[in-house]
Amino acid sequence: MNLLCVIDNLGTGGAQRQILNLAIGLHRRGHEVSLYCYTPGALLAHYPEKEGLRVRVELKRSRFSLDVVGNLRRHIDRGRYDAVISFLNTPNFYNVLASRRSGTRPAVLVSERFCDVPGEPSRLELAVRQVYRWSDMIVVNSHHQRENFLRKYPWMAGRLRTIYNGYDLEEFRPRPLEPGPGELRILAVASVSRYKNGLCLVRALDVLKRDHGLRPRVSWVGQRIRTGDRGVYLQEMEGLIESAGLSGQWDWLDQRTDVADLLARHDVLVHPSYGEGLPNVVCEAMACGRPVILSNVLDHPRLIADGVSGFLFDARDPRDLARRIRDFQALPPSERQRLGMNGRDFAEKNLTLERYIGEYEGLLAGLIERRAARSH
Repeated sequence: MNLLCVIDNLGTGGAQRQILNLAIGLHRRGHEVSLYCYTPGALLAHYPEKEGLRVRVELKRSRFSLDVVGNLRRHIDRGRYDAVISFLNTPNFYNVLASRRSGTRPAVLVSERFCDVPGEPSRLELAVRQVYRWSDMIVVNSHHQRENFLRKYPWMAGRLRTIYNGYDLEEFRPRPLEPGPGELRILAVASVSRYKNGLCLVRALDVLKRDHGLRPRVSWVGQRIRTGDRGVYLQEMEGLIESAGLSGQWDWLDQRTDVADLLARHDVLVHPSYGEGLPNVVCEAMACGRPVILSNVLDHPRLIADGVSGFLFDARDPRDLARRIRDFQALPPSERQRLGMNGRDFAEKNLTLERYIGEYEGLLAGLIERRAARSH
């Protein structure tokens, strides 16, 4: 198959990493695969370069610019691709419009990587969802979002599929916990936004300090944007960290690509998010045999069995998160190891690259075959 993968950029986001996993995996299986990007961001660019994948970058002129559609259409025509795959709403929008205007008319697969959060969807979101009518297949990476789509958009039935993410289980493998100071070491990996619910963790630390005299140390890895609502939320987090006297327990590490190394330096991953598709870092922690304390929402209970591979908590209740952190801290090392190894077992059964790439490969082959049959 001759395939094109479309994404905004090659930054460190979960969707970017997963579309790279897919492109590299399909390339290694003998398919011709190229990548197309239209915004700056190249922290992950060395991965396709190492594999010999072609990457085309044509930067759009402004934030809301339709010049991407024309540029992408011309690229599709020149490449004569059998199928075009895109991840995330805006790349999906560009993919559908460009592919449908292309003279080669490739099969079109779009994939959403998030969930619908409470409240009315934006006009842009509604428009993108209607454009999906012109796609051949809609993939989501959580059962929660698939079920949500079927309720909202019954016309998607028959071309809607859940495919869980895939991970390199050699890169993300169990490693001995590196020695550290006496306090519990918590890792959190997420961009700072309301959906990632970082304030819940800050408030839980405050509860642990005031009510129990416990001072676990948190390393927060992720992008910190200082404009718009994300900037407001970041100020709220920073302000509470300062006013609660938690600055000595909190380290901002910004964006990183060495998540596996960081997991080996921390006792537990805490992920308080209530806005996700399938959280990459939770899956990576499980693959690394590191226990997880996870919000009890979306597909999260499908990943973490409470008390088996980690702990679940109410994302609206910092005291509940504080309680689960205390529960974890009270465990002996053997019990912590048991939780981590149960997570690794889940990853080996459900989160392998082989399964992930194979599901997409079979799906794409079927779409291309059906499109070829219709053209004759």
